[in-house]
Amino acid sequence: MSTNAVRGRAIRTSATLLSGPVELLDFLVPLWAGAMLGLGAPAIGWLVAAELVVSVLVRPLAGYLADTRARSRIAAVGAFALSLSCVIYAIADTPALAFIAAFLGGVAGPLFWISLRAIAAEYLADDSGTYAGLMSAEALGSWIFWGPAMALLGAFGYSAVFIGLAVTAAAAGARLLLTPKEPLVVRTELAGGIREHARRLAPLMTIGGVVTAAEAGVGLALLLQLQAAGLEVWQIALVYLPGGIAMTLLPRPLHGLVERWGRKPAYIAASLATAVSTATLALSPPVILIAALWIIMSASLALLYPLQKTLVSEASGDRVARGMSLQANADTIGAAVGVVTVGAIVADGQWAPAFVTCAVVILGGAALAPWVIDRIGKEYRDEQRGAARGR
Repeated sequence: MSTNAVRGRAIRTSATLLSGPVELLDFLVPLWAGAMLGLGAPAIGWLVAAELVVSVLVRPLAGYLADTRARSRIAAVGAFALSLSCVIYAIADTPALAFIAAFLGGVAGPLFWISLRAIAAEYLADDSGTYAGLMSAEALGSWIFWGPAMALLGAFGYSAVFIGLAVTAAAAGARLLLTPKEPLVVRTELAGGIREHARRLAPLMTIGGVVTAAEAGVGLALLLQLQAAGLEVWQIALVYLPGGIAMTLLPRPLHGLVERWGRKPAYIAASLATAVSTATLALSPPVILIAALWIIMSASLALLYPLQKTLVSEASGDRVARGMSLQANADTIGAAVGVVTVGAIVADGQWAPAFVTCAVVILGGAALAPWVIDRIGKEYRDEQRGAARGR
């Protein structure tokens, strides 16, 4: 097996192993904070936002390291940091310890995911669906760990689950360390440096941040709504499970639709599906319908996520890790604003206004999408023509 094939398998395996803990932490920490620490919805929003804010501060460094050091090793450091974060969650009995764990999680995520996605970008020339494949691997981890995690939770409580997630994250780091170390490459800087890079990505950063705010708000509002309705944790997990399976199976087939339909029609269709599903949640539908709506929103994400990453890669040249860090920061800032805002809105059980507001924001993103895709495409074509003339 070639070195590239070994590396490709390693990043997909590690993505599966780490996305499980990440997904479960996103799901469990708000529930754990409310049930075990007694935090209210606004405080839970701030706890979630704390990790996101730390991620924003760390991502520029993560992008620099992933563009100048061995990417697989930087990703391994991130996996081990997340493992430590899970251990702290397991022993936390005060809000202060919970925020320390969130801080470490905020450091870990950028180091791991920026590096891994930059590695995936290296294969785009040979496989336009490389990000769809990576998303399938990530989504696989997001649901195959749910059964064991819920069994641990029922038998031994939250601490046992956090310890199990710590072991899984450490395994992801070990898998990367066992991968042949890639050679260092001198990567060409964009003319104008980071300012030019940010200018190129500004349309994507804007639409990504705004829409991610809405999507993160929907996720938090739905989670708290299901908890307020009296569902047990395992029952809430079953509502989300079909969506996780959809995100594992659909990225490659949906990438084929993007290739046939074109990027703009595909983006608009996926955004409209998400907006309609979000607005429907405002009606407080039965749980079985909520699960069906979550499948639709997950399928939309399975199309939009690889497309966004491909656009970022095309606009970033050799400095793809920095491009990923810029885009991820815009998304994270949006998510932080979204969860804090929605946490405040739903503090008194006002679910409908939160869902309707998020749906309107997502529709705005759909309206802007054609202009954004055209703008990024023009930058990419101009760069390709310039490179051809240089040769």
